[in-house]
Amino acid sequence: MSNKASQAKTAICGIINVTPDSFSDGGQFFAVDQALQQARKLIAEGASMLDIGGESTRPGSSYVEIEEEIQRVVPVIEAIRKESDVLISIDTWKSQVAEAALEAGANLVNDITGLMGDERMADVVAKAGAKVIIMFNPVMARPQHPSSLIFPHFGFGDPFTNEDLAYFEQLPVEDLMTAFFDRALARAEKAGISKGKIMLDPGIGFGMTKKENLLLLRDLDKLHQKGYPIFLGVSRKRFVINILEENDFEVNPETEVGFRNRDTASAHVTSIAARQGVEVVRVHDVASHKMAVEIASAIRLADDAENLDLKQYK
Repeated sequence: MSNKASQAKTAICGIINVTPDSFSDGGQFFAVDQALQQARKLIAEGASMLDIGGESTRPGSSYVEIEEEIQRVVPVIEAIRKESDVLISIDTWKSQVAEAALEAGANLVNDITGLMGDERMADVVAKAGAKVIIMFNPVMARPQHPSSLIFPHFGFGDPFTNEDLAYFEQLPVEDLMTAFFDRALARAEKAGISKGKIMLDPGIGFGMTKKENLLLLRDLDKLHQKGYPIFLGVSRKRFVINILEENDFEVNPETEVGFRNRDTASAHVTSIAARQGVEVVRVHDVASHKMAVEIASAIRLADDAENLDLKQYK
C-alpha cells in the first residue's frame, strides 16, 4: 500500500452494460430507461462510480461499429448526468466513443487496451483533462496464447511488433504486465496525461490461465509499488466460477443458488482486494460487494477505528 489513496476505503464501481450480448447481464439494461433505473439502484446500494459499456468484450463477442456504440452509451450517460453527479467511466477502447462519452458527461475512460488499441485515445483523454484506467491486456500481448484465442481482436491494427510479441511470449505473467504497462504509460506520458489521472487495472480474466489470474491477485501489492491506484474487475469472472465448480458448488446462473454463489464468491475476492488497499473494485452486485468492502476496509484501517467497548449480544 504505497500510495496515499489506498489509505481510504475501497470505492465501488457499478457495472452497466448497455449491450445485447454481455456475458453477465446482456440485454437487461439495453434501453435507456432500464439503464437509468439500474444506475439509481447501484448508487443507492453504495456505488460511487458507474462504468458504462456499449460493447461486450467477452470470449466470442463481436465488434460493434463506432456509431452504434456511441448511440448505445451517450443517451445513458446523458440521462444519468441529468440527475446525478456520480463519477462515470466509459468502458471503450475507441477514441471516438470516448470523445462522445466525455462530452456527454463521463469523467473517466476505462480502456481495456491500455491506450494501445487506438492511437488517438491518449490524446483524447489528455485534451479532455479526463482520468483514465489503463488495463493490462494479455490478449493483445500474447495473441497466440491458448487463453487468448477465444477472445475477439482488440484494437485497430497491431500495436506491437513481431519482435515485441516474441519477447512477450517468453515472460512470466507479472513481467509481461510490467512490460505492457511500460509501453502504455510511455504513450500516456507522451500525450501529456499526468500521473495523478491514471489508474492501473491488472486485467484479471483477459487471456490468462487460472494460475496467472491467481498470481496477479495474490501480488496486488507489487502493482501498487508502481505508485498508481488500482482499478480491479473480478466480478463473475470465469476463473472464480471455475474454483466453485472444482469444489462442487452450484454455479448455474439459471438457478437462484447458482446465481447468488457467483456474486458471493466474487465478493470474497473483493474482500481480499480491499484488505490489500485496492482503490476501486468494478462489480455487478453492489450490495454484496459493499459488505465485503466495509469489513475488509475496517480491518485494513484498524488504526483509525474507534476504541469502543461492544455491548453484549441479546
